Amino acid sequence: MKAAHLIGIAALTVAALAAAPAWADPPHHARGNGPPPHAGGPDKRHAPPPGWQKKAWHRGDRLSWSEVDRRYWVDDYSRYDLREPGRGHRWVRQSDTEYLLVEIATGVIIDALRR
Repeated sequence: MKAAHLIGIAALTVAALAAAPAWADPPHHARGNGPPPHAGGPDKRHAPPPGWQKKAWHRGDRLSWSEVDRRYWVDDYSRYDLREPGRGHRWVRQSDTEYLLVEIATGVIIDALRR
């Protein structure tokens, strides 16, 4: 009897803990209250997330591995008026107007262009 009582209490505890996230409040912007607080108002819905900032890249700076990722590589050089990179180098697109020639093995910036 005592073991069955403990098993029942344990089952109720597990069920209550599993349902706890459903009781949590949704985030501010999911409640129909406009953009998230970091966006700065309805006219800045596409503002960067907190902690993100633009950086003026220079020759010799090093990109993090996440920014040297293949999805940012530019393979169609003529479309963007870029010269063909040398062996072991790649053009990495930082924004619509900023392109960095990066040494892939190290992440070191060889050239930075703004267009």
